[in-house]
Amino acid sequence: MTNDSINRQWVVARRPVGAVKPENFALVQGPVPSLQKGKVLLRALYFGYDAAQRFWLTEQGAGYLPPINLGEPMLTGGIGQVIASDNPSYKAGDIVEGLMSWQDYPLVDPEGPIPLRVLPQADYPLTWNMSVFGVNGLTAYFGVTDGLKVKAGDTVVISSAGGATGLLAGGIARILGAAKLVGIAGGRDKCQWLVRNAGYDAAIDYKGEDLDKRLAELCPQGISCYFDNVGGAILDTVFMHMANLGRILICGAISSGYNDTKMQGPGNYMQICARQLTVQGILLPFYKDRIGEAIAALAKWVKEGRLRVHEEIVEGFERAPELLPTMYAVKNPGKLLLHVADPV
Repeated sequence: MTNDSINRQWVVARRPVGAVKPENFALVQGPVPSLQKGKVLLRALYFGYDAAQRFWLTEQGAGYLPPINLGEPMLTGGIGQVIASDNPSYKAGDIVEGLMSWQDYPLVDPEGPIPLRVLPQADYPLTWNMSVFGVNGLTAYFGVTDGLKVKAGDTVVISSAGGATGLLAGGIARILGAAKLVGIAGGRDKCQWLVRNAGYDAAIDYKGEDLDKRLAELCPQGISCYFDNVGGAILDTVFMHMANLGRILICGAISSGYNDTKMQGPGNYMQICARQLTVQGILLPFYKDRIGEAIAALAKWVKEGRLRVHEEIVEGFERAPELLPTMYAVKNPGKLLLHVADPV
């Protein structure tokens, strides 16, 4: 239980050097913010975790978001309930999803870089609005359909295949007709889980197997489409196994931990020329006018049982900082969420 007159915040106490750690954040308390012109006051219900949050902690910021200043609450995707609103599109009691921060009562600009979305009453779990119907599902949808343009017969490889986006990207690729679906993940157990539970034909343990050798064995005709969540040495290796006219989607760079904005590019980038590859990035705000299309398609596939949802829900506001470092280690499959409070 929380005191409704107190606003707990996890603020950025110091910028990470290398890996992010719980001690990069400090717990502070203050009054509940007063409503400001054009803004919406929320009561936080869930915080979501994504690898890009480490990038948001750099001094330069992520480009599409301003840097988080020291002493400010950590940004997060989340679900909240509107307490008060000075925006006619949002009313008290609405349940919303979007960009907020690690505090009990975030004061949000609803029309910021990632606008708040009023959630409909539905017969599926509220948390699905942050996984399959949230940033991960939407990124997977547009990445596979619009970026990679996966079609029947394609050989598709996905890195961080057990992550929230990778799992859904794999499921969507299969729905669109991928003939072979290969995942790359860390750990033998996770790789076995991907094959048994997530529809992958095979999964490569990059920690315990020779990635170059295994890709040659599993994809002898080359890789048609590669959904890249990790960058680094894995991307460099995959370049050497792409089929002519193959497509690569750059979604993330977990292998670097997003420790610096000056990341090292792939040494094998000239394969783009040699194999006439298409390499494209993805950023969800570019698709904001097509969100309805994506959610309709995802909902249809979930209802038909063709797309599965995997989530891990942890309890307790106090655990917010300790969960973020797990995004760059071997974690359980699916979307990681922190339950903070229930709607009233």
